[in-house]
Amino acid sequence: MCALAAAGGLAGCSPSDDATPHVAPSPTASTLNSPSPHATSPAELCTHLITYWAKQELDEGQGSGLDYQEKGLSDGQNAILLTTLTAARAERAAHGAAAGDRLIEQRAQRGCAERYRNGTPTTDPWAQTKLPTSTGSP
Repeated sequence: MCALAAAGGLAGCSPSDDATPHVAPSPTASTLNSPSPHATSPAELCTHLITYWAKQELDEGQGSGLDYQEKGLSDGQNAILLTTLTAARAERAAHGAAAGDRLIEQRAQRGCAERYRNGTPTTDPWAQTKLPTSTGSP
């Protein structure tokens, strides 16, 4: 029977005993102790994006030619970035680059936590241009 299984590409037979099913090896200690994968929350991703682009803008001047969509930001995330940049520029001018960077991280984290406090925002960018639907009969 194993000869047929081997010819058909099936696994599960041992060469010494055709009646013994193949048993998967038990997990090793390293696989049992490995951390489970972490799914990045929308707020964490937002914080990372805002922090990255704010520092790029202030440190290297990169990104100033890109619009918010080219940076991978939503309109709401871009609003957080712009307010963060304004505050960080003032903080850097008054207290130095390290203070400005700390402010970027704080503002990005706070702004993104607020934006995603109830899950992903579901605003419709075209809501103001749509005609209201009638609920009653004419």
